[in-house]
Amino acid sequence: MMLLPQLLLSLATGAETPAVDFQKEVLPILKGRCIECHQDPATNSGKRPKGGLRLDGKHWIMEGTRSGPVIVPGDPNLSTLYELISLDKDDPDLMPPNSDGLTKSEVETIRTWIAEGADFGGWVGAPAPGETSPDTPKLTPKPSGKLPRIVQLYMELGEGLSPHSAEQLKLAAGERGKLQPVFPGSPLLSVSFPSNQGRTGTADVQKLLGCAENVASLNLGRTRITDEALAVITNMPRLVKLDLRQTNITDAGLAHLASLEHLRSLNLFSTKITDASALKIAGLKKLETVYLWQTQLTTAGVERLRGLRPDLRVVHQPDLPAPERGGPDEEGAGRRRR
Repeated sequence: MMLLPQLLLSLATGAETPAVDFQKEVLPILKGRCIECHQDPATNSGKRPKGGLRLDGKHWIMEGTRSGPVIVPGDPNLSTLYELISLDKDDPDLMPPNSDGLTKSEVETIRTWIAEGADFGGWVGAPAPGETSPDTPKLTPKPSGKLPRIVQLYMELGEGLSPHSAEQLKLAAGERGKLQPVFPGSPLLSVSFPSNQGRTGTADVQKLLGCAENVASLNLGRTRITDEALAVITNMPRLVKLDLRQTNITDAGLAHLASLEHLRSLNLFSTKITDASALKIAGLKKLETVYLWQTQLTTAGVERLRGLRPDLRVVHQPDLPAPERGGPDEEGAGRRRR
């Protein structure tokens, strides 16, 4: 039987296809490709789970790692687990490691499962600390009648908004972009440039102006954009997540983000941002998480930011996965150093 949150989501989005069944569709993927390296040391010859992440039980999956959750129910784009399995095949952070990764179908199954609320059904798996059996009823999920917070936000932002036609989306995507709903049936869009980061620049961002009102998640990590692209982004009033990692943006460009009143997540890893941006970041009142590792913000600058915004999660050290070393340069933004 479909749990209430999934039922509400299906009704709200008009989804006609059945929700992803974790035990039948997701769990086999985890067992076949992931759990071997991410399980209880007691069942794996004492080996610690890689990255401190266990995937052999509901409790452990939702607990994530020391750096925080790896799944945000309702939002694949904020979920580290999805990010790791959807990287390019030549990306050293791709999971599973030393492989071609999951199939497109497997990646999409996990993406959809997270987007629908990451419901585990009756599955518990390895018990939580203090529990003696994975079959204990204490961990059996119960319908709450509430959708995940990020889904509620997207639904509120998308209310009354018309979806774009396939032709409009194709025009906005150009030759390099990928546009898709943030969750099935939503008029809001998630935008990325997979496999084309090194060739993607400000001109590609400008093509998004035709659907700017609908963009809620924008991944420009490792691209060749400049501060000029951030001026274009000011036309995206519903933007919730912005990834600018390893780009050539500067403090001056960051000032353009002040008008993004719904921005919740900002990734500035390995950019040229300095202490001068602490006040600008603090001014993003709805911001919940900012990634500042390998930027030019000093410890003093980070502490100033934390003092201005004690509610803000400031990541100024390696998170899961440990970000790659090196950043972009003028000629090869988006390319990894070998």
